[in-house]
Amino acid sequence: MKGSCLCGKIQFEIQALLPDLANCHCSMCQKFHGAAYATYGTVTPENFKWLAGEAMIKTYVSSATAERGFCSHCGSSIYYKLRKEGSGYEIALGVLDDEPNYPVNANIYWSAKPNWSKGMENLPNFSEARPGD
Repeated sequence: MKGSCLCGKIQFEIQALLPDLANCHCSMCQKFHGAAYATYGTVTPENFKWLAGEAMIKTYVSSATAERGFCSHCGSSIYYKLRKEGSGYEIALGVLDDEPNYPVNANIYWSAKPNWSKGMENLPNFSEARPGD
C-alpha cells in the first residue's frame, strides 16, 4: 500500500497496517488536522519505507513523548509517532493512495469530541459538492 502528501513530494510504502484503525478526537489531533478528529492506522518500522521526499518531512514535537510529521511544502499531515526507540508510525489514513484492508474500529479521546461535530450521521449526504456549489 502506498501513500503520499497532497503535493506528491513525499511518498512512502506500507507492507502491512496493524488491524486497529482509530479516530482520535484529542485536541492536538483536531489542531493538527483542522478537523473534528484524525483517523490513524499503525505501521511497525519494519513495514514502513520512505520512497521519496523523506527530507521534506518537518516534525513538530507535540508533547514530551510524541512528534507529528507533515510535508514542509504542502502541509499535509503524515503521521503521529512516539519518540521512543523502535516506535511505529500512526499514519494519517487520508494520505494513503489505497484503501486499508480494515475498517475503523475505535474512537479514542471521545470525551474531547467537539459539540459542533455531534450528530453528523443525521446530515444530508451528497456524492460530490452540494448542489449549486
